[in-house]
This record gives sequence, structure tokens and C-alpha cells, in this order.
Amino acid sequence: MLSDLWVIAAALLILAGLLASQLLLIVVGVLVLLIWITGKHWPRYAFRRLTYSRKLERHRAFIGDVIDYYITVDNGKLLPMIWLDISDAFPIGLQTGGTHQRGVGAEAELDHRITTSLLPYQRVTWRYRVRCRARGNHRIGPARLRSGDMFGITATEQQVTAVEYLLVYPRIVDLREMMILWERPLGASRGRRLIQDDPSRFVGLRDYRPSDPLKHIDWKATARHGKLETRIFEPAATRHMLIALNARTGDAAWQGSNRRLFERAVTVAASVAEFAEREGFTFGLVSNAVASYSSKWMSVPSGGGSLQLEAVLESLAMAGPFWVAELSAVLRTETDTLATGATVVLVTAILTRAVVQEADEIKQRGHRVVIFYAGDATPGPAAAELPPEVPVFLAGASLAGLEETWRDDWLRDPDVELEPEQA
Repeated sequence: MLSDLWVIAAALLILAGLLASQLLLIVVGVLVLLIWITGKHWPRYAFRRLTYSRKLERHRAFIGDVIDYYITVDNGKLLPMIWLDISDAFPIGLQTGGTHQRGVGAEAELDHRITTSLLPYQRVTWRYRVRCRARGNHRIGPARLRSGDMFGITATEQQVTAVEYLLVYPRIVDLREMMILWERPLGASRGRRLIQDDPSRFVGLRDYRPSDPLKHIDWKATARHGKLETRIFEPAATRHMLIALNARTGDAAWQGSNRRLFERAVTVAASVAEFAEREGFTFGLVSNAVASYSSKWMSVPSGGGSLQLEAVLESLAMAGPFWVAELSAVLRTETDTLATGATVVLVTAILTRAVVQEADEIKQRGHRVVIFYAGDATPGPAAAELPPEVPVFLAGASLAGLEETWRDDWLRDPDVELEPEQA
């Protein structure tokens, strides 16, 4: 803060200039007085009637989407802003122009910075293109505004606590690309399809599809209509599904979490949910993963339709790579109310004896069990103890190639202009 002695010095200079008829002394005295007035009152009036706001084109997106993001600063007073520095906390999972990384590892985040000046009653809007690079409930903000006087003597700042959230859903892959059946060392698995038909419950005919088993072709109907016809059967199990996501990615707790395997498992779970909604299943989600801003495991009650899929994807988007209990303990709690004959889809990057034992117990309670293994290699020795009626699909092996393609896409940097436009 400038001392009041500056006022005395300015008055003496002006008085001396007037007595000596020296214009230079008067000008210097006026400048000193102006510096004192500016430095004294700038912190009080700099941010009056100054507003800072953000606006997202939408608050829901998928990985890879590019959306518009607007920042507006409005100076609603006569006093100009000689310079204004804006520093806004930006999540590491989003990409746009004007950002710089600070921190490393789990503490890493981006710093979105804008430096500008504003005339009296001027409003400025910047339009950015934001690319969604990772799933999650991403928070933009809070922001810090900093400004100073024209002489650079005093500076003041203000915090903008308002934040914006962008929920990025996990990636969805066609489930058929992940249904590579694990061939067991001691014999073939039974049940190569996610939905098994009951041959004793015939309901009609339809045109043949390449994925249909040859034994289901109705040759009499084919001869009668001159084209291949396939018999349709009711499913052997009820059209109820529970998706169980295992957040644990290592055999021992001290190994921590493998983020890459966890993200792969989330992708598989989201793809199963999309399949369930498309096929008309009633489905729910349970996981021993902890949701963002929560300390409880995730659970989405059973339901159907597009709104149910949205609820499951939203829960998966906010899943953190940390587990709060063994999946077997969570399943014992959540499957008590499961409809008889329902299908339980286990998505896991590891197959421990506890998970295998729980899968066997679920099967004994009258449910069908399907496992999507998201690990890199083949399942461990414990998987050999699974009943032959429990198929294991090597989703990890299927997604490994796709993950390389996704990484190459980012390295090629698609033709998306990420620098801002000023309106």
C-alpha cells in the first residue's frame, strides 16, 4: 500500500512548480498524485461489476467427443481493466488450447490461462474446442482473477468459486469383438453365446444370419421359401442381467491399482450394458469400486430402457480405480434379490479363487454366470476350477489391439482446432 507521504510529496512538487512557474515540476507532481490515487483505490474498485462465467455446449459426452466451451468476461463499469490475468483449474482428462500442466501423477491438473485487457463496459467471449480424452466427472474451476494498475505498482486478485462439470461416459465397443472364448486346458467350455436359447421353446422363423448356428436352420421352411430360414427359440434364462465389475486389478492389495486394466474393465462393463439395453434386458450394475466423491461401492438398481443405460454409464463414468471390498462380498449382498434364472456377467481383470468360488455359488443359486476377462494374459490357475457351464471370454486380448489404435489416433492429432476464437 502506498504511504500518504506520497500525497505530501506530490503537493510540494505542484506547489513548487506553481511558485517557480516550472511546468515540469507540476507534471511530475500530478503524476505522483495519480500514482497514489490509483494505487490506493484500485484494489477496492478493480473487480466491481466484473463478471466471469463459463458455458459448456453440453454436460454429457463420450470419449473422443469435441464440444464447444465458452468463457465470458464482462466489465460493467467505467474503470478499464488495464490487464487481467485469468487462471482456471482444468482437468487433465480434457484437452483444449491455452493450458499448461502442473503437478504430476494423481495430483496432475491443467492450468487454463488467459491474459487480456478490457475497456469500460466491454464484454469479451472466447470460444474453445474441448476434446474429451478420458472418462470421468471432470470439474472445471475454481478460477483466480488477477489485475493491477497501469503503473504496475499494486495488484489484487479475486477467487471465482463457481465450477462447471462435464461428465464423460466410458467408451463403448461392439460386444461381439470381445467374445473370444477361452479354451480351457482340460476341456472345451460350454455356452459360446451370451444369450442361450432353449431348443424346446420354439417361437417362430426368421431369415438366416451368418451368426446363427447351422443346427437351427429349418430346411423344410428353406425349401418352401427359397431362402435360408432359422428357427427362433425363447432364451433359456430370464431376460434379467446383473453386471458385476471387479475394481481389483492385482492379486495382492499392496500392488495397488493398474489404471490401464481398470479402464479396460470399465469399457467392457459399459459395452455389456449397451448390449443389454439393445437386446431388451432388464439390467443393473454392481461393483466394489468406489464412486467419485463417495466412500461406498457402486450399485445401480435393476431397470430397463435408455434411461437405465444412461444411469449405468453415468455410474461407470464416475468409478474410481479403488476397491472398498472384495467383489465376492459385494456379490453375496447384491444377488440376494436377483430374479431366479438371471444372468450375472462378471467383468474382471483377475480371477482369484474367491471370485471363482462366488461364481460357482451364484450358479448353484439358479443363475447363469458369464465372465469377461479383461486381463492381458490368459486367466490364472484358479480359472480352471470354474464349472464348464461358465464361459470365459478373453475381452482383454480383444481390446489390446483396439487400445493401440486409439493411442495412434491421439498421436496423429485429428484435425480439430483447439485454439480459442474471440467474439
